[in-house]
Amino acid sequence: MKKFCALFSAAFLAFALNVSGQTCDDLKGLIDKSYGFKPSKLTAEQIDAKSAELDKVWNMVETNTEVLLPCLISEISRRKDDSFFRFNASNLLYKHDQSVATKKLMIETYSGADLADINLRYWLPYMAKFGEEGLDVTKAGQTWLRFPKPVYYLPQHGPRPIDKGVGALAIFGSMDESIATPVLAQLASEKDTDFRSIAIWLLVKQATSDSDKAVTELATKVPSPLSDRLIQDVSKPKLVAPREGTPKTSRETFVKAMNELLEGRPDSWIELTVEVKDGERVMVAVLSEADLPLIRKFRRKYAANATPHSPDWYETFTQIINTLRSKKKGK
Repeated sequence: MKKFCALFSAAFLAFALNVSGQTCDDLKGLIDKSYGFKPSKLTAEQIDAKSAELDKVWNMVETNTEVLLPCLISEISRRKDDSFFRFNASNLLYKHDQSVATKKLMIETYSGADLADINLRYWLPYMAKFGEEGLDVTKAGQTWLRFPKPVYYLPQHGPRPIDKGVGALAIFGSMDESIATPVLAQLASEKDTDFRSIAIWLLVKQATSDSDKAVTELATKVPSPLSDRLIQDVSKPKLVAPREGTPKTSRETFVKAMNELLEGRPDSWIELTVEVKDGERVMVAVLSEADLPLIRKFRRKYAANATPHSPDWYETFTQIINTLRSKKKGK
């Protein structure tokens, strides 16, 4: 019986190959012909010609994904020196397979990409999304920070850019703090970089016990007045003054709206932001330290949105977090 099953499987695979007319060797040959270039070094006309060639690779894989997707994965793993192929091919893989394994492979290929060769508006949202989903995208965050001048614009936000600071917030701010904090501490300790102030800001704004310890440790290694400011940031962070009197909006209303937004239903939260003008003051009045995990998760969502307004929202939620943390400490 087992031999029969094995023979049947082999026959079925051969049939699949015959139907598509394409094999792994065919795919390898087409990849050899089509890739091995850097888009940033090509003219507009050359890019158009190359795009047509890459379409052939994508079309070939899509004629028989069952057979050719495993071949594609093998080629991504094998071709370590062709960063653009690995980036582009991982996008093709993700189109057909959104598994955690594929996402982790994308993080690897995106982290190894030369950002000069790709559309940053496409690159950044994926890394922020995966970070929000709980994956470790710190390598991608380092790639972003170490690139000289990553910047792009969103039409709906006019001249305000998605620059190095906003992008770093989107990546590191989207992740669970326990994943991001150690890497931010290491980046913040590096001297003579153009991103040190960004890493320090992000580390301070993590607002956890571990990040506080990391900031305090960093303060011993930097000169004044920076060391004094870091100690001040940890010991006396900016807080939100609770609204006086009896709040008209309940804890349950805020919690429900936040949970709905996290589930992809933002209407209730949008209504709250319109109706309650100083909502942060009401939130710190009705919420408690027990709500901190939800607020942190909510803050990650806003960071992952990667808009020019993300730093403002992140700062507001950080102040709410620190205010609730101060309640917990009995300040």
